Amino acid sequence: MNWRAILVLWFALSTPAFAWGPEGHEIVAAIAAVNLTPAANAKVTALLGPPPMMILDSNWADEIRADRPQTSTWHYVNIELGSAGYDAWRDCAGGDCVVAQIEKDIRVLSNARASRADRMEALRFLIHFVGDVHQPLHVADNRDKGGNARILFLKGARTNLHRIWDTDVVTALGPDPVRVAASLLTDVTPQQKARLSAGSPADWANDSFSVAKKIYAGLPQTRDLPDDYARRQSAATRTQLLKAGLRLAAVLNRILR
Repeated sequence: MNWRAILVLWFALSTPAFAWGPEGHEIVAAIAAVNLTPAANAKVTALLGPPPMMILDSNWADEIRADRPQTSTWHYVNIELGSAGYDAWRDCAGGDCVVAQIEKDIRVLSNARASRADRMEALRFLIHFVGDVHQPLHVADNRDKGGNARILFLKGARTNLHRIWDTDVVTALGPDPVRVAASLLTDVTPQQKARLSAGSPADWANDSFSVAKKIYAGLPQTRDLPDDYARRQSAATRTQLLKAGLRLAAVLNRILR
């Protein structure tokens, strides 16, 4: 399906976009939707509905957290900033982290014997969690709850590092998730897509962890950030969102043949 058709369906079905926060996940899902093979697209459609439903469902995993609090820890993994990288035994005890949940959702979605309800839920979680593992502050911790306890001031407003990377750096790219997604795919070659799509969920976590290290290292000594901080992070933000969307598509194309 081309971008024109995606846009028509998106505007027909969409609710007002929320300002990785909701908009980030919508961008990731939009990138993935237009990179599905015909076979994967047909199977996603059979589970969720037309391609824009991937976008509309991309924040479902956040929307159910109040009713299913046991899922809250599935959205992140706390890799200590001073460590060498992800260690499943240390960082994901009992499989209670985003890396293990992505792997679990892939297994469920791959299982043709699983119920339609279970596969639908696994797909919804997978769409969201692949986005989460590419948000750098969802995989790193500096004894600050993934940046949630790192109080900062942006344009005079009190905020925190995690919130800035959930929302501000994404909204700085533009107000329309589908148009941002289209812009991220501009001039990306098939060879680049293949390279960016590679790796396992653990590899993706380590990739994002390396970005998080740079984020922490680049913070000023004071709690006041430059007014254009979010815009300055555009290159890293665009890369992380693009990787997430292409990797999500690659996983779905592989398991939904």
